[in-house]
Amino acid sequence: MNLMAPLPGQTRYSIHHKSLDARKARILIRALIDCAKAGIKPSFSTTQMLRGLSLYLEGGTFSNKSWRLYHRASDAARLIVAAGEKGWKTRVTFEHVRPLSKMYQMFLDERKTLNLDRAAYIIGEYPPILITVEEEHRMAKRGFSVEGKPEQRYAGIRFSGFSLRSDGTLPRERGVEEENNRQQGNVPSCSALDAGPGVIEGHAMRQNGEGLS
Repeated sequence: MNLMAPLPGQTRYSIHHKSLDARKARILIRALIDCAKAGIKPSFSTTQMLRGLSLYLEGGTFSNKSWRLYHRASDAARLIVAAGEKGWKTRVTFEHVRPLSKMYQMFLDERKTLNLDRAAYIIGEYPPILITVEEEHRMAKRGFSVEGKPEQRYAGIRFSGFSLRSDGTLPRERGVEEENNRQQGNVPSCSALDAGPGVIEGHAMRQNGEGLS
């Protein structure tokens, strides 16, 4: 498995690696593209494929054994996990920053030109995050359970040590220019630009206590 700071337009784990999981990711993404090109509506199957792929693109596997080990969590969620009090798992929720329904809708909207790399970018641009149930409720009250841009939806939720986007990813219109500058030594790496504390808000794709799968 290749883990390295990604370039703009890339996710943390590549779908082009030689590993079995990367091969599986390519197969699933091609299946989702075929579904979108055929105009197939979102379903339980497409949702489960997107959920697994979002985990692979950020963590390198299609499941996460423990919420305790997941590296993207709000500051408040980190405190709850670290305390380890009885019932702590009921106080946090696993979220897809870009809701799975929105991912598939983007597939449908772009189905005429959608390819493997663009599909992977749509899934992996905004990796999952662990937040508290209280933070989720505040988000819903603001009308951002599903709708709104990730940066709008997560406004008001504090997090540290990572950016809302996957490390190194940039909007497509800026990616090529930024990467050319980076390679020429004109700007810091994207991970350096994006790292550090921030404030966010989001949509819940909630899981039960065993893990993130």
